[in-house]
Amino acid sequence: MRRTLLISACVFFAGCSTYEDIEPMPSPSVTRSDEPRTYRNYSAPSEVLSIEPWEFGGTPGSVIRTQHYRVFTTSDRRIIRQTLPGFLEASLRQYRTSLADLPAPPVKLDTYLMHTRPQWATLTRALMRERADIYLRIQRGGFAASGRGVYRDLGTLSDTLNLAAHEGWHQYTQLTFKTRLPVYLEEGIATYMEGFKFDPSRPDLPIFMPWANTERYDQLRAASAEGQLLSLQELMSSSPQELISSNQMRALTWYAQVWALVHFLREGESGLYSNGLQAMLTDAASGVGNGRRVARIMPDPLNSYFNTPLDELDAQYQAFIETIVAPGGRDWIVSGRSPVRR
Repeated sequence: MRRTLLISACVFFAGCSTYEDIEPMPSPSVTRSDEPRTYRNYSAPSEVLSIEPWEFGGTPGSVIRTQHYRVFTTSDRRIIRQTLPGFLEASLRQYRTSLADLPAPPVKLDTYLMHTRPQWATLTRALMRERADIYLRIQRGGFAASGRGVYRDLGTLSDTLNLAAHEGWHQYTQLTFKTRLPVYLEEGIATYMEGFKFDPSRPDLPIFMPWANTERYDQLRAASAEGQLLSLQELMSSSPQELISSNQMRALTWYAQVWALVHFLREGESGLYSNGLQAMLTDAASGVGNGRRVARIMPDPLNSYFNTPLDELDAQYQAFIETIVAPGGRDWIVSGRSPVRR
């Protein structure tokens, strides 16, 4: 189920991996009440500023406000209501601090979590209008488009939150970055943001561990064992949309490798490229690099920011993969630790 989810959420449309001009969309109506609303066994986490009633298609729901989010939901599951608001705020802190010092979003991030797929499909039609059909091809997952996250409850908390962490990165960059990252890095960072565990002493509090991603790791290890790894040039020139239409396993390998690429740029060659990664992200966020405005779509950042010929960079990257998939590496992944440092 997870592999289907992680492909279906991203490869069909522009909203996930490219940036769109932010177009006006219908704003959800919020029915306010002066009376506090009570939910079954639900105590709001500390991140929650307010909870107000909201109705969607005759189904009662709520809008939960935090410092940076408005969460519109029809879910009545206590675990979702207790966990999601704090998880989104924690995810945003991870987006802004884990790879570079990045700015806060300019507006609150509207995030929808619908209880059922029919509700999600109806909302998708209302928000995406003539573009809705391509999004509706997603069978299990969600998407980010025009700075809005549109998800559904996937039944298991970990899958639902994993989806929100991945798509939330796209939602954040769509609203905040002035320059588009290329698809392979935009998706690579989104997969980097997926890894987390819950604090055993605070089950509502996530601890983000980018290495704690067994699905990406297992696919990477399998592709390496079968001699199916892609070169950097192939990663840069491939479209996940095209890959999924021809070979689903190759698309999964593409996602696993862009996940590994971000780890490589952060830790590979004893951290040689970490400063370049930070500079690339801060330049993309500001739209300005080296005193000049960066193009709307960032051109060839591997050349521009890492000062290493592509063939040499590829050789280092492939060696990095072989190091992390070596015997014993998975134990480190399960624990959320870097197999590079073992």
